[in-house]
Amino acid sequence: MLSDKEKPVRQLIGLMDALHCGAALVDRAGRIRHANPRLCTMIGLPLGDLAGKDFYDLYPSPQDRAYIDQRLQHFDETYEGEFYLPRTDGDRVPIIVSGRPLDCGGATASLRLLTIMDITRQKQAEERATEQYQTIATLSDTILEQALDLKHDKEHLEQRVRERTAELHEANMEAIYMLAVASEAKDGDTGAHVRRIQHYAQALAREMGLAAPDAEQMGYSAILHDVGKMSVPDHILKKPGPLTDDERREMERHTVVGESILSLKPFFAQARDIARGHHENWDGSGYPDGRAGHAIPLAARIVHVADVYDALTHPRVYKPAWSVERAAGEIAAGGGTSFDPEVVRAFDALIGSARLLPDSR
Repeated sequence: MLSDKEKPVRQLIGLMDALHCGAALVDRAGRIRHANPRLCTMIGLPLGDLAGKDFYDLYPSPQDRAYIDQRLQHFDETYEGEFYLPRTDGDRVPIIVSGRPLDCGGATASLRLLTIMDITRQKQAEERATEQYQTIATLSDTILEQALDLKHDKEHLEQRVRERTAELHEANMEAIYMLAVASEAKDGDTGAHVRRIQHYAQALAREMGLAAPDAEQMGYSAILHDVGKMSVPDHILKKPGPLTDDERREMERHTVVGESILSLKPFFAQARDIARGHHENWDGSGYPDGRAGHAIPLAARIVHVADVYDALTHPRVYKPAWSVERAAGEIAAGGGTSFDPEVVRAFDALIGSARLLPDSR
């Protein structure tokens, strides 16, 4: 329990107890000085039972204790990462834990504030998305194996191999499109957005000198740029106003989740680059990796321009649609900061000749 001399800490406790996420005050030895009601509920203990306990006592595994020890060795550093809470019923609660030292002076100098977010729903969504995609990938692999078997048959089967290969490509394209539409459906989109992104990306790639097959591949890879949004809660995706810092961090995770959902097969290599990198900025200010310049894959740089242009020229829950002229001016102004200047030049050329307009808006 806290002493009477620790009034600043008591004020902080009042704020912690009002939070909708778990929160704890921990000293340098790993002892819990205070745990708010939400954290006690997450673990399954009565209110007050966590105060005075060591975090070590909650985790019997040597590996988990080593992790806690490592975090205590860096007590004065800000930290955020995934871990878990052990419940009294034996279950594990997946969490994102954020640790920040308190630099208010006095009694708070030796304490660290932990905020703990339950990410059970996000983890379940990731697992469902992975299972759905694995089902699609398995079906595609089956068709591919059949096509490869036919390839080695007699000469009169060669035409059939070509037909089955075409069917496989069509099946893959349909699977890609269905997966993309499923991810966009949470935004209220019916699939028109991903088709426009496909068109824009392919047109920009051709304008930048890529061969037609390479540009086509970039176009259908771009369809899956936001597949990771399947893991983002609806209340964040459809929020009409500004996002909180926690909500923005959750939204930004869709890039990493999207990359993890997609198959490791070479066919999806470019789609993985796009899913992870299409929010990176040319000057390094983007996410999730803060890459800059040519360290960002070309496909991601192209889709970044395409995605922003489409978002600007179509209505969202938080804004009306912009005119093509206004959106084009915004893209041009972002050359060298948000966007690759070479991609912006290609975009300007397409806008100027009206070649960027899709068949259907």
